[in-house]
Amino acid sequence: MDILKKILSSLSLATFGLILLLYGFSSDQNIYFNAGAIAIIGGSAVAMLSALDKLNGHLRTGLLSLIFVLSAWFAWADYMSIKRPLDFMKEKERRYARVIQSLKDIREIQLAYRGAYGKYLGSADSLYDFLKYDSLPVIKSFGTVPDTLTELEALERGILRRDTVYASASESVFSEKYTKERKFPFVLDSVIYVPFTRTKFVIEAAVIERGKVKVPVFQCTDGAPFDPYDVLKVGSLTEPNTSGNWGE
Repeated sequence: MDILKKILSSLSLATFGLILLLYGFSSDQNIYFNAGAIAIIGGSAVAMLSALDKLNGHLRTGLLSLIFVLSAWFAWADYMSIKRPLDFMKEKERRYARVIQSLKDIREIQLAYRGAYGKYLGSADSLYDFLKYDSLPVIKSFGTVPDTLTELEALERGILRRDTVYASASESVFSEKYTKERKFPFVLDSVIYVPFTRTKFVIEAAVIERGKVKVPVFQCTDGAPFDPYDVLKVGSLTEPNTSGNWGE
């Protein structure tokens, strides 16, 4: 009766391993999952031989220990094969959120430079120099518009006055309103560097012709992509386009 129970237990274990193996092949499970199923089938074979007294005690113990270790390793490897891609995607999302913000910042700088000089900057260093050392004209209003007058009437009567003043490029581009809308703190000295690295963004500029009209263009690319198969960039050197490739 005990032998019958052992045989039935071995058959049950073999059936379980076979079901796992068939499931693994039918659902494209990785090699570790399938190897683990084979190890379970192997364990059932050892249990069957043991039930039939075909193995001595030491050999049975050694084989079962080996199969247990292999099964545990295959289970761990299967778990890690699932966990690693998930961890990678989580880290990628964290990093790319920062990279996208930096690319948006660089686009704002480029648009401000074009507004002042009619062209785009062609390198990370020149972009940094413009932002840190240059200045841009800003129209400021002085005075308060009374409730009984329109803004134009207040200007005509001299109650409201507008003057063009110069402010640093960094203050002009990254106004208080803009910085409040950012998801991350703004650090001027890091603006040209890919977040989490000391690699500069690859910034290029060119002039293309569209309908016999010369149009300045720029492109800024992640110089140290976390995922080499998904490189973020903004702008284009072949089209008058300032959008990012992250689906904005």
